[in-house]
Amino acid sequence: MIYVTDSSDNLKHKQASCRFVCVSDTHGKTNFSFPIPDGDVFVHAGDLTRYSMPDEFDKTIKWIQSLPHKIKIITAGNHDHILDENFGYISHKQEILAKMDLAGILYLEHESFQLPSEFGGYKMFVSPYAPYHIGGAFMLHDLQEIWEKIPQDIDILVTHTPPYGYNDRIARDGRHVGCPRLLEKVETIRPRVHLFGHIHEDHGWQWTKDESTLMINACTCDRRYRPSQHPVVFDL
Repeated sequence: MIYVTDSSDNLKHKQASCRFVCVSDTHGKTNFSFPIPDGDVFVHAGDLTRYSMPDEFDKTIKWIQSLPHKIKIITAGNHDHILDENFGYISHKQEILAKMDLAGILYLEHESFQLPSEFGGYKMFVSPYAPYHIGGAFMLHDLQEIWEKIPQDIDILVTHTPPYGYNDRIARDGRHVGCPRLLEKVETIRPRVHLFGHIHEDHGWQWTKDESTLMINACTCDRRYRPSQHPVVFDL
């Protein structure tokens, strides 16, 4: 069983070869009332900004750079329009990616990455895409072809959107708003962990029905954009 917690006060010593510290939907916030736990790999599952302004990216990059984690992996979300080339901000995107690179941050956009052997050699796939809603960045009406590109042999899947039915319930009317196509893919490939964000009010984690995949919603901001929800830590 994978060790997972969002308690900074009662965090156990590392239980396996690699400790992951996970956040999402920080929306330009960089000051928190709780510590960001140390670990081996820091992962941000998208929505680095709220308004996709350059100063929000700059603040977030400086904050992530200051963290002690050995590997820092991030992707974009539907608020991060500058990073979606379909919106035409090509030169702005390149400037931001250059700053990330100088800060030692690995930006992944629908692509694979394998951790070094010293951190378990786990295979990851990281993607910013989500179902269409009011025209946000990396949002498509049909995601079936997008999710088909996810490899079969990954250990950790990181997407901005949740899959349908897992930590994807909105407070307004209690509906599940995750991606059904993504759930189909997850049920097929059965990664050990699926990390996501996007739905602020359903922070937390649960196992799939067959207990093959740990589903984690690591949203930092709550539904009122207050950075009140703790990072989720898991050991693998």
